[in-house]
Amino acid sequence: MVDTADVVVVGGGITGLSAALHLRERGIPDVVVLERHTIGAGQSGRAAGVLRGTVRHPTVAEMQLEGQEFFNRFSGRYGFPLGVEQVGYMVVAAGEHRPYVEATLDVATQAGCAVEEIGETQACSLQPGLTGGAGAIYLYEPGGIYVDPMPATHAIMLAAAGAGVRIIDDCPVGKILIDRNRVQGVETNSGVLAAPVVFLATSVWAQPALAALGLNLPVHPHIAQMAFFHPPPGPDFRLQCVLFDARVGLYMRPEGKRLLFVGRREADYFEPNGPPVDPDRYRQTATHAAMVEMRERLGETFPLMRGGFVHRSYACTYDVTPDEMPVLDRLPGTEGLYFALGFSGGGFSSAPWIGKRMAAWMDSGVPPPGIEAFAATRFETGKLIRWANTPAR
Repeated sequence: MVDTADVVVVGGGITGLSAALHLRERGIPDVVVLERHTIGAGQSGRAAGVLRGTVRHPTVAEMQLEGQEFFNRFSGRYGFPLGVEQVGYMVVAAGEHRPYVEATLDVATQAGCAVEEIGETQACSLQPGLTGGAGAIYLYEPGGIYVDPMPATHAIMLAAAGAGVRIIDDCPVGKILIDRNRVQGVETNSGVLAAPVVFLATSVWAQPALAALGLNLPVHPHIAQMAFFHPPPGPDFRLQCVLFDARVGLYMRPEGKRLLFVGRREADYFEPNGPPVDPDRYRQTATHAAMVEMRERLGETFPLMRGGFVHRSYACTYDVTPDEMPVLDRLPGTEGLYFALGFSGGGFSSAPWIGKRMAAWMDSGVPPPGIEAFAATRFETGKLIRWANTPAR
């Protein structure tokens, strides 16, 4: 017996769940999410969970600010606790990067982000122990937040299920069914699920599926590495805000009472022509070399942390594009197949914005304003998205 749906969402990460929730809120009766493992088992559960509007592109800033609003209002709207931590977001940059920083400040402010340049004294007051330095520049966004990604993903799942979305895990999709240039549904390990619309939201696993349908995108898997650092015994040190130190290429946020979640700016390490990466078979922890390097750089930001140690670490497969921004589009020449991939490590924070707009596109058939910047054709036309608040190292 063939099951049916109005829309099938392939991928039970935060992007797919956000789209499913917004589809139901638009009145689409039968929405089904298919996840091959468990909810949030891919990139979503390994995200930093940081949302900040301090970026150098108006649409990306809007995306981040809308995400902040979504998470800040989520518990009150849907009734599921989320644990939003509004601790603020700080950027520390070298003086030579002032043109980037000033452009970021201008763009983010015009987008509605309450960010300002502050002096070293105020920066070190907001974050004791921070290394300043001659010419250092500081931006501070009080509204910057972070959330624990896995509970947040599951909260969105509960909201979607409560709205009537059918969510099925342990259900890998083997094939997207297309006939006469129209989507017919998907083939799963349990049989065929017929639907006129399919949304492919499987991040790094989406590229092979699209390639099988004739669409090859410059999306490459990359192993990102993160670690949780513990301060040395004795001093009462705690990270007070989310912080990006562009001087050393590290971002960090508080984790629990004392730990620091630390990640690298992966653009500094991405090699599109490097060794092939299998997203289903890779080392799940950071390498020793990466942890040593992160500790050394962390010690430049906070000298006290030179005596700290790694509490634990992990690795995650990113799906990276040339501009580190997602591809949001539909398959040319085929009616009913939409996709979102190439998040490059930023999928969690962009999911509310993307889910809402992809749902609108699938419902109306008309691409909503703003989404054209993320079209697949930008890689051929050269209209890449310039968004970083400082250049890569």
